[in-house]
Amino acid sequence: MKIAIIVIIVIVLVGIITVGCRLLNSRNTEATIAVTAKLPGKAAIVYFSQSKVQNTALVAKWIQKHVDGELVEVIPVNPYPDAYSDTLKEANRERKEETPREIQPVTIPEDCEIVFIGSPIWYGTYAPPIATFLKANPLAGKTVVPFCTHGGGGAGRFEQDVQAACPEAKVLKGFVARGSNQIERRLDVGVPSHHTEDDVITWLNGIF
Repeated sequence: MKIAIIVIIVIVLVGIITVGCRLLNSRNTEATIAVTAKLPGKAAIVYFSQSKVQNTALVAKWIQKHVDGELVEVIPVNPYPDAYSDTLKEANRERKEETPREIQPVTIPEDCEIVFIGSPIWYGTYAPPIATFLKANPLAGKTVVPFCTHGGGGAGRFEQDVQAACPEAKVLKGFVARGSNQIERRLDVGVPSHHTEDDVITWLNGIF
C-alpha cells in the first residue's frame, strides 16, 4: 500500500514538473499585438547580460526588434566566473570597494537621442559593468529608458540609481522582467524570461 502511494506521488510530481516546463517554455512566444509606439529619435539599446540563459540579452533583442535601434553590448575586459555564486562575490566586492569593472570600448551613435539601459539586478541595482558605462557616459540631454531582469528579488533601486547616474537626462518608466533563477535552471525548467515579447510591446506603447 505504501509503495503504491509513493508511486502515485512520484507520477504526480513528474507530471507537475513536465507541465511546468511546458508552461515556462510557452512564455517565450513571438509578438501577437501591434506596435504603436513612435520614438522621437534614433535609439540605442545598451545592455550587459551575464547568465548562460542570457535573460537581459533576450529583452534587449525584443526591444531592438520593435524600436529599430542599434544593439550595443557592454562586455567586461575580464569576464566574470562561470559559476553564478562566484560572479556575485566579485560583484559584491566591486560594489563595496567602489572599484569599477573595466569594460571594452562602447560606441553610441552621435545622433542617438534615446538610450535604453539594460542590466541584471545584482544586490538591488545594476551590475558593475553598467555602472562603469554610466560613469563614463552620463547621457546628458538624452532620453534614457531603463530595463532589467531579476531572478525573483525584484528591481530594487535600479530605476532610482539610473536616474541618479544620469541627472541631466530624461529617464522614462522602465521595464522589469523576471528571468529564471538558479533552482529553475538546475531543474531544467529555466527560461530566459517569464515575460513575453507582447509584454515589451505593451510597455513601449505605454511610454512612447
